[in-house]
Amino acid sequence: MQAIIKSEGYTAAVDSLGAELSSLKTPDGTEYIWQADPEVWKRHAPVLFPFVCSTDSKRFTVNGREFKMSNHGFARDSEFVKSAETENSVSFVLTSDERTKELYPFDFRFTVTYTLNKNKLTAVYSAENTGTETMYCFIGGHPGFNCPLEEGEEFSDYYVKYEKPETIVQELPGKNITVADNTDTVNITRELFANDVFMKEKPSSSEVSLISRKSGRGVKVSYDNSGCIAVWSPYNEKATFVCLEPWTSVPVYCDKTEELTEMPHALKLASGEKYDFSFTVEMVVNS
Repeated sequence: MQAIIKSEGYTAAVDSLGAELSSLKTPDGTEYIWQADPEVWKRHAPVLFPFVCSTDSKRFTVNGREFKMSNHGFARDSEFVKSAETENSVSFVLTSDERTKELYPFDFRFTVTYTLNKNKLTAVYSAENTGTETMYCFIGGHPGFNCPLEEGEEFSDYYVKYEKPETIVQELPGKNITVADNTDTVNITRELFANDVFMKEKPSSSEVSLISRKSGRGVKVSYDNSGCIAVWSPYNEKATFVCLEPWTSVPVYCDKTEELTEMPHALKLASGEKYDFSFTVEMVVNS
């Protein structure tokens, strides 16, 4: 099922499968969201819960009990139920059940709400512990933005612009690669993604943009900079999109343990506690 929300000529579409944003358009019809070519990447903007990435073994334990861990968790492949809708806002909810308990042993209510206000879309991911024990999780956004946005442009015509200068280093086996050295700008190239994602934990910036040098159009993502911001695109000539990904923290694999209750970056929610994670996507007409 798909829900369409509108605001002054801007539109957004959200699918109940994964509560995934599948379209974001300006009044002139420009599509900002990657349209999920299965030969390249079958997603649009998956919602990451209860994990961001996965452990090396694709497994985790909770107090010694072992579970399989799918990459980025199961929310992105789960059917949500629409719980509220207005002209410019929609909410979908996923509740723990027997199926989720086989994958992740906690009771939860996970709600995704999108609100469109002209050229700005705000996403709020709310995790609530409905059980009696402390709940551990990771949450993240993974929106893929068309790059290029317009005919006549190339992938390499774009750059990533941080709000403030950042130093970003990819830590790889046997070597480190500096992506940004106290700079606010990273040029988009295919080789930039030869080593997968690059990310910054607790960045100075609360905003990151993907902008065309030719048209000045692009997208700006605003987020809570106490977490982590990541940038990714497949190392594939057919990939005409870039993901700007706000996460609650660095991903699961950075914690170097498979015991979820011992992962220092995991969110810890007491019984009855609720945590709201939000970010805003702004369609930039001219930078």
